[in-house]
Amino acid sequence: MVPHLSPRLTGMRLLRLLRLRLLPLLVALCLAPGAGSAGPWPRAKGDLFLSFSHEVQDGGGNEGWTSLYAEYGLTPRWTLGLDLGGGPDKQTALIFLQHAVGKQDRPGRLTFSSGLGLETGPDSQAYGMMGAAWGRSLQTPFGPGWVAVEPQLRMGVALSESWPPTLVLNMDGTLKTTASRKLDLTLGATVRPGLIVMGQLQMEEVVDGASTTRLSAAAVRKVGARGKVLLGVSAPLAGDGAAALKLGTWLEF
Repeated sequence: MVPHLSPRLTGMRLLRLLRLRLLPLLVALCLAPGAGSAGPWPRAKGDLFLSFSHEVQDGGGNEGWTSLYAEYGLTPRWTLGLDLGGGPDKQTALIFLQHAVGKQDRPGRLTFSSGLGLETGPDSQAYGMMGAAWGRSLQTPFGPGWVAVEPQLRMGVALSESWPPTLVLNMDGTLKTTASRKLDLTLGATVRPGLIVMGQLQMEEVVDGASTTRLSAAAVRKVGARGKVLLGVSAPLAGDGAAALKLGTWLEF
């Protein structure tokens, strides 16, 4: 049952309410033996997936983040991807290719990916990305589910904040390089037809910089023949950041 919300309920109160309601479900998913996520499964040839989302952090102001994510199946094993994002002081763009390896008729799947990206803002950089994703479909106490483990490494060169961006040099005249590593652990389950719940632990470390860990939970509801609506919350476990509310749509063609 969806609780009745008073018109006077503020955005911050709504965020806190959703966090209280969804985080226990995430904890249950993480502790349940056999829960799951989708990442290593390539798109079928000719299939297109689009995701639009907007995220607002607790406190409002100019903390919003808008993103567009797309995947297109080039062949049964090759998927082309695009990941765009933007906020008040930062913009990102990443184009990548994902390749599925091994037999595709087993519960476990493995893919490798590589791409090129650009980030502008306080820590502008141009970088190359290498990643992998392992996933497995399984049965959970909530219904059919999956689990995914996705490590990623980014290495690049620092750029100036001014436009057009230029390369940044160290004091000795060498290029200033950048590097970071990420690890996403995702669990998900179809609790009933047309309703998916997911939990994710995201860890990121910037070499010679900060480390962050976030915990998130989301529910995805089917709308129509090709669309889905996502509502999620996230909160930092370590490092900078604030609790956030996310609303998005998924479209498949």
